[in-house]
Amino acid sequence: MKKQPTYVYVSVLLGTLTQPIFAAPIDAVIGLSNSQIVENNPTISLSPISGTLLPLQDNFAPITHLQNDSSTNWINEVGQEVRVEHKQRDLNYTGTLTQIQQNNRSMWLSINGRLTQLPLDDFYLIPLEKSEPKKDQAALAFPVSYQTNQLSWSPQLSLIFENNQVTLSQQALLSNHSNTQIDIRKSLLHYSNNANPQRFKIERSSLAMGDMKQEVNYQDNEISYPLEENSLSISPYSNTLISLPSSKSKIEKQTQQANLYTYGNSSGKIDLNFYNTVRFSLPKDGFPGAYKTFWKKGSLLIPSDTITLNTVRANNPLTVTTNKSQDVTGYLTLVSATSEKLPTTQVWTATIENHSDKAQQYSVEHSTNSIVELLESDTATQSNAKGINLSGSIKANSTKTMTYKIELKN
Repeated sequence: MKKQPTYVYVSVLLGTLTQPIFAAPIDAVIGLSNSQIVENNPTISLSPISGTLLPLQDNFAPITHLQNDSSTNWINEVGQEVRVEHKQRDLNYTGTLTQIQQNNRSMWLSINGRLTQLPLDDFYLIPLEKSEPKKDQAALAFPVSYQTNQLSWSPQLSLIFENNQVTLSQQALLSNHSNTQIDIRKSLLHYSNNANPQRFKIERSSLAMGDMKQEVNYQDNEISYPLEENSLSISPYSNTLISLPSSKSKIEKQTQQANLYTYGNSSGKIDLNFYNTVRFSLPKDGFPGAYKTFWKKGSLLIPSDTITLNTVRANNPLTVTTNKSQDVTGYLTLVSATSEKLPTTQVWTATIENHSDKAQQYSVEHSTNSIVELLESDTATQSNAKGINLSGSIKANSTKTMTYKIELKN
């Protein structure tokens, strides 16, 4: 007599299952757009991305019921008490889900005995009752791994400047995109800059700041960070903010920087736009990405520009531009030129004004469209084949004028 194979039914319908009462936490490598899950529970906790389910056991029985229907999670809650929350507006309803109409993507909700029709795709579903396991579902008796887009994270990065010190502040916003609570353990954050994770309503965000001591890890050309908590719970359709390592650095140099490009026919007075630049080095590695910058005044934070740092490594000097200078202004004036065409000899004057009550460091990068054959100046230096640099210090509430001559050729 032929032995019939045993089939294990694993329902991974999109968003269908709520976690079993005695489900163990999952292990996860949490990415910016999706996560790699490892778990050993009777049923799969989250909805796998199609084609990513990986049984972690040889010779496993066939796994069936791998449908992926976006309305199945709603259908399975018909007749149950549910809460639905609008994805964009501050709007929610609680009642009995009575009917799903797939042809027009709508649902019927009985609210205090009154039937209300709502658009299916505009709402999040939050079950209020535990779903009973399907009769044809057997327990999953071996660990599996899969990818899901129902769990992700996004870095929250800031630089805070105060006097001669800069604080690098890092947090991670963990996002649960499912209708069930997610319990994670032994997990790590994985950074990859090719994602733009979905955000949820801020009023459903929660805050879980901890005293973490792990370090950002650069290994095998990957960036990761191990989570310290033995177990961390994230409510349905919500965000949880956790702290990452922060550091303080001394500001090594602060300069008012201006860049200017001139052509052969440039003439008259040309304004210089100065920007505040700060140089510092970090004591330990951090995450690359977009950093919000702030100036701290007492207990207040004044927001400034957002900057992008592509390399955030320990002891690597960083020079960042924070905002437009309000202290230093200036202009260049073309005094004379032997010709509007090349070759030509030009005489320039640079006028810089310091409006603040303290001395300022300045740097002006003057780029031309031709090769600088000769430079005559006591204050300027040649920075490259086509560029002149004027750097130095200017006293408080003073004006400084410098003159230099350049010969340009093709």
